[in-house]
Amino acid sequence: MAEIPRPNGNINETLRIFSLREFDERERVALLGAHNIGRIGCQFIRPRLSNFMGTGLPDPTIPPDFVEELRRKCQDDNNTISNMLNELTDTSRGLSVSTGTSLDNHYYKTLMRGRELLFADQQLMANEKTAAAVTDYAIDDGIIFRTQFARAMAKMYNFGVLTGSKGEVRHSC
Repeated sequence: MAEIPRPNGNINETLRIFSLREFDERERVALLGAHNIGRIGCQFIRPRLSNFMGTGLPDPTIPPDFVEELRRKCQDDNNTISNMLNELTDTSRGLSVSTGTSLDNHYYKTLMRGRELLFADQQLMANEKTAAAVTDYAIDDGIIFRTQFARAMAKMYNFGVLTGSKGEVRHSC
């Protein structure tokens, strides 16, 4: 895609960007489920923890205990969420960001609890249609999500892919 949603983009921006490629709401929500795997640098999280939208306060949609936990985990500039997964996936304390290793419905359960790390992701709960898709995927055993994710990826695959000197492979995002 020529344009991808920004980590701090609001729901309208995210929906607009996906609509440019004619993805419907469910396809958009399915594609963002890829955030279930990988790592997120603390530099993308910090703005939500202390000066959200220039207010000098944390993002009010993040549970206060999670704000404090993330602040502690992101004190070191070199930290990424994958470096902290063992600590952050301790579900007995309610800290659950992702398994980082499997494409499942964990991402959607995290969204429903207000504990997703990227503002753009958490914004899926701010729209009636995308929130309904999040709920459907969260209560599913993973089969529906994975099927719809595969279809959306196949649709994306059919878009013009830049290759050679016109393409870019990001080794660090």
